[in-house]
Amino acid sequence: MVAFMAIKVGIVGYGTIGKRVADIVKNSKGMEIAGVTSRSYSCRLDIAKDRGFSVFVPEDAATEFDNRGFKVGGTFEDLCETADIVVDATPNKIPPKNMPFYDNHNLKVIVQGGESHELTGFSFSSLANYEEALNRNKCRVVSCNTTGLSRVISTLDSAYGVDNVFASLIRRAADPRESSKGPINAVKPVMGVSHHGPDVRTVMPHIDIYSMAVAVPHTLSHVHTLRVKLKKETSREDVVALFDKTPRIVIGKGKEGFGDTCQVAEYYRDFRLRYDMPELFIWDEPLDVVGKYVYIMANVHQESIVVPENIDCIKAMCGLETDKMKAIYETDKVVGIAKARHCYI
Repeated sequence: MVAFMAIKVGIVGYGTIGKRVADIVKNSKGMEIAGVTSRSYSCRLDIAKDRGFSVFVPEDAATEFDNRGFKVGGTFEDLCETADIVVDATPNKIPPKNMPFYDNHNLKVIVQGGESHELTGFSFSSLANYEEALNRNKCRVVSCNTTGLSRVISTLDSAYGVDNVFASLIRRAADPRESSKGPINAVKPVMGVSHHGPDVRTVMPHIDIYSMAVAVPHTLSHVHTLRVKLKKETSREDVVALFDKTPRIVIGKGKEGFGDTCQVAEYYRDFRLRYDMPELFIWDEPLDVVGKYVYIMANVHQESIVVPENIDCIKAMCGLETDKMKAIYETDKVVGIAKARHCYI
């Protein structure tokens, strides 16, 4: 009997997304962490050490990491030789510089939504196009905002067909740890169409969508307001039931303690590690259906919503699971998304 070999996942960039993906990979069936990378020491790397992750660093930094008690696995290129697939979660414009190394090692690679669609030629969102990612070598997991939009739109499109979408986004100005970007006392509009609508079309080319956005001085999350025109009429009750049985979408009532983004964040501080919220949160009271039009207001936690999609993307690219809903369910069990199994399969 041949023993099953776990997929070795390299995490390039141990920041906002990388550290979260690493934690879920560590606890996921069929995969393990090959190592994480860093160019220099930072206190957040102590968490990687506590997790038991090997760290891959430039040769001139190895002694410092050794002296601090890290397991140094080698250099970035050594990680490329060790891993089966890499999740590149480095800051924007660095992944294109890393791509020649991945190509030289025939390494599968996932980049994040800040990169261009053209870098990989394929953009991914689990509910929208999981099957199209099967056995691919390069994928881009779309951004937090596009992930939230894609979950809602693909769900409505599968059930009713979507004629067109107007999306207005109120974007946080910075992540909570990015103090260098503030304080800001302004609402900053995107001048013209925002990139979010065109980005949705990288995963669902047939969707007619127009988007506008403003950035506002807060850090907790983004807020989406959508008007979705369906191809056939439905009812509010049916849409609520549809979202209730859809993975990674939850509905909560403002009057029950979810009155604003701070209250949503406070609930998840108590509920989950890092108060992450990989679910898309839809407020119940503004949710309405008028004929063929669905009106939605949603909360998107920018730091964590793409994490389960990264895990699903690994599964699809490496052939760990061909069934979309089964892959999503197994990922969500590890992430701790509270949806009943019967909603998934």
